[in-house]
Amino acid sequence: MRRKPDAVGKLFCVSLPCQGCYEWRDVKLISRIILYPLCVFTAVWCWNGFRDAYETIQVDRFRVDLEDEREEMPVGVNGGETGGSDEGFNLDEVNRMLSNSTPAKVEEKNPQKTGPPVEEGKTNLVETAGGTSPPEKKGGMMNYFSGMLVALIVFALLVARDVSTFAGERVGGHYVTKSDKSRKADMYEEAESIWANGAYVDAIDSFREYLRVFPGEYHVHKRIAEIYEKDLASFRAAAMEYEEMLELNIPPTRWGWIAIHLCNLYSGKLDETDRALALLHRVADECGDTPPAAKARERLAKIDTP
Repeated sequence: MRRKPDAVGKLFCVSLPCQGCYEWRDVKLISRIILYPLCVFTAVWCWNGFRDAYETIQVDRFRVDLEDEREEMPVGVNGGETGGSDEGFNLDEVNRMLSNSTPAKVEEKNPQKTGPPVEEGKTNLVETAGGTSPPEKKGGMMNYFSGMLVALIVFALLVARDVSTFAGERVGGHYVTKSDKSRKADMYEEAESIWANGAYVDAIDSFREYLRVFPGEYHVHKRIAEIYEKDLASFRAAAMEYEEMLELNIPPTRWGWIAIHLCNLYSGKLDETDRALALLHRVADECGDTPPAAKARERLAKIDTP
């Protein structure tokens, strides 16, 4: 990923201390690798906090409801709870029992509820008024919810941007490729039309312009060599063009046939037998079991035969 920037690349790279220069595309990839897991982790953590706070509020509210029900429930005369039926209930008898009993005994039967002593510096976590929870609990729950929402929104925006960028690059790449093919076809047809009009030197110049824009095109080099050899009878120039073709990254079979044709020029029109033999040996040794290699071995066998 790290590379040595050139004069142009320095405008589109990010330098880090003691790390050299990184392309902006690589920096974007690293940032995505960091941001995606970070957003997911933040959303999950906030969701857990929101859920815990919500469950705590529900538990506190349930405790308040139970205490209210206990306070509102009527107590029977003998210390038991009254049932749903008033059968056998004598109001005069109850009044007589209450008048005969001493206040102390009545107080013993109805002890006053006392809560646990509140320690200094601590407050009761349950607010009994209306069954509501402390504002700080609701505030913490909403903070967790807001954090989860923000993390999900950021994650969705990152995904949407990356997907749209990928789709745009694919569509734009196909468009550029199609444009390059059309441009190649137009330039090649223009050079061929110049050649058809008999302007061979101008046709070669047009093919050279094609190679300047789109270098390494095998068939264009071959067309230039053919014009030199057949139309202009410039065998030395044709041989130089074939030699340049041997430097291209092409399959072994095609490379071997170009070398064979160049051997024919060396041994025929140019009268350079030594160069032809050296090139034949290269074809026989480097092209393996390809047809041009077999042909080169056959010629060498005929030459070696007295």
